[in-house]
Amino acid sequence: MILIRAGQALGLLFLIGPVSDLVSSSGSIAQKTAIAVVLVLFVALYLAVWPPARPLVQRGVNATRVAVLVLAGLAGLALALGAPGSFALLFWYVVAAAGLALPAREALAVTGVTAAAVAAGLAVTGSDSSTVAAYTISIVAVGAITASLGTTTRANRKLREAREELARLAVAEERSRIARDLHDLLGHTLSLIALKTELATKLVENDPKRAQTELHEVLSVTRQALGEVREAVHGYGRRAVADELEGARSALTAAGIECRVAASTDDLPDEIENAIAWAVREATTNVVRHSGARTCEIRLSTGDGRVALQVDDDGARTAGGSRNGAGLAGLAERARRLHGMLEAGGRAEGGFRVQLTLPLDAP
Repeated sequence: MILIRAGQALGLLFLIGPVSDLVSSSGSIAQKTAIAVVLVLFVALYLAVWPPARPLVQRGVNATRVAVLVLAGLAGLALALGAPGSFALLFWYVVAAAGLALPAREALAVTGVTAAAVAAGLAVTGSDSSTVAAYTISIVAVGAITASLGTTTRANRKLREAREELARLAVAEERSRIARDLHDLLGHTLSLIALKTELATKLVENDPKRAQTELHEVLSVTRQALGEVREAVHGYGRRAVADELEGARSALTAAGIECRVAASTDDLPDEIENAIAWAVREATTNVVRHSGARTCEIRLSTGDGRVALQVDDDGARTAGGSRNGAGLAGLAERARRLHGMLEAGGRAEGGFRVQLTLPLDAP
């Protein structure tokens, strides 16, 4: 903004000649005063058009178009009031304002009309051909240069706004990722800690050795959870399906739920394995928390260029026949990003099913 205002101030120095001509002209004081007032209004409006003043910005490009037309009208009014011929210089500022503030096509149209009008006016008032040509060429040159500058400035502004918007979206996406990952991490881990702590509490009198083992596992899970949270925050966490299946078996067994696993975990792409691992964790956490199931079966298979995970339990349905929540919503979002599909709902034979299908060649 400071550089723009400095450039405008330098540009206004060209008005020294017309002002000097006005002062030394033979017109009356009233006439000179009227012309001076018009000139002051012209300069004030010119400064408001570029950079556009807030009232113009709020009213949109139509207000800028009107301002440019008024600017041209003030330049013509000064000449009509008897200003010296050097006041034709004001039309330089008209095309400059149009070039900087209006779309390129409109700016060039204003430049063409202004150049033609000034040439005609000078010719009618008896100016020689060299003067007419000089003013016409200079107006066209100023208009073309400022139209190009205005186009570049607007393009740079749009690029800057686009970068800022992308930065905001990136921040929002990162916050969403952290929230989703922390939900998945802590939901499963806290459920496992609660189950093992409860089991240890029940065993502490009758089987102290087994209770101590369970408490050691609680400590191990807690330390693991701290590491996973750090990984989630920094964005480099990668889940291994084999580890999650083992964790699911441990959590389900601790909850008194029989767990059956039939899975092949070899040669899965990293993104796919990560999504499958999160799905195993979320689905088994829901079984432990909400199902009241006696058995849970986890099947993972590949074929026809796809990998499919299915988690079935024989627990009770909740209201509406589903247990959909933030965790499953996060899984569904992951599936969409990998061009896959997540299905979750009650089974006809009773219980609940979570099924995730992903293409193995997902980008």
